[in-house]
This record gives sequence, C-alpha cells and structure tokens, in this order.
Amino acid sequence: MAASSSSKPTWGDHIALTPPDMQNLQVLWSRLFDEAEENGRLVVIRFFTDFPESKRYFKTVPTEGDLHRNPQVALHGRRVMATFNQVIENIENWPNAQKLLQRLVDSHKNTHKVPPAMFQRMFRAMLSVCQDIMGKDLTNAMLVSWDKFFEIVYEEIAVAYGRKRLL
Repeated sequence: MAASSSSKPTWGDHIALTPPDMQNLQVLWSRLFDEAEENGRLVVIRFFTDFPESKRYFKTVPTEGDLHRNPQVALHGRRVMATFNQVIENIENWPNAQKLLQRLVDSHKNTHKVPPAMFQRMFRAMLSVCQDIMGKDLTNAMLVSWDKFFEIVYEEIAVAYGRKRLL
C-alpha cells in the first residue's frame, strides 16, 4: 500500500477492503481475539514450528521446551494479538493504523533486526491458528478478506521499513 494519508486501506489501485471484507475481518478477529493470550501463544508456537528460522530473532522469549506453559511465550503472543487488534480497530482510520505499524517496524527493524519477510510468516502462522479455531466456520470469502487485509498490512510494513525511524 502506498504511504498515503487516505482514510481507507487500499493496495495501490487494485485491492481495497469492501464492506463485506470488513465484516469478515470482524467475525474472524472476534473469534481469534476472544482468547487473545491463549491464541497468541498458539500463534507464536506455530510460528516457531512452521518457521524454525524465526527463533533466532527471539532473544528473551524461549523457543524450545514446553512453550504451552511458558509465561514469556504467552506474553509475547498477547502482544502480537494486541498489536493486530489495534490495527483492526483503526482500519477505518488508516493514518492511525499506519502509525501503529510504523512503531512496530521501528522496534522490529532497529532493535530486534527482524527482516520484513518474518511478518509474512507470522501472518501465515496466525492464519493457520485461525483455521484451527474456526474449522468449517471459516469460509472462502473470509479467507479472501483475510488475505487482502494482510497484503495491505504487509505492504504498509514494507513501506515503513524504508522510512526513517520515528523519534
């Protein structure tokens, strides 16, 4: 998505979130965020399992052992969920969502040295957990809306990686 100040999230001139997309995102997210800490923990564990190369970016969060019982894994999972909740809450006020994503990028790029591709992998882990939770309730239309949303968010993250750090 171009770094614009438009109030609605769009990807260039091609992808925009429609009212049905917004509704699908609300349904999906309400199910995923309902138990934010537990589902966040599952997202982090899935991230480590499906993308073991991601473990090297976690200096203070354990990546081995009984991760289901580890409070640091739960805390990081909760942070992931809280951050995406803020973005979703600000989806109709896109400039605020862009600021949130810029702060996320600032910490991950500059402090943790995480490449932007890791965000795509985290999105995939999040989708996998969502599929596990929703099962047959997850429709193709919901998947399309989710993909559009994450394409828009990832494009904004990629743009933010090119910006200078916020002060």
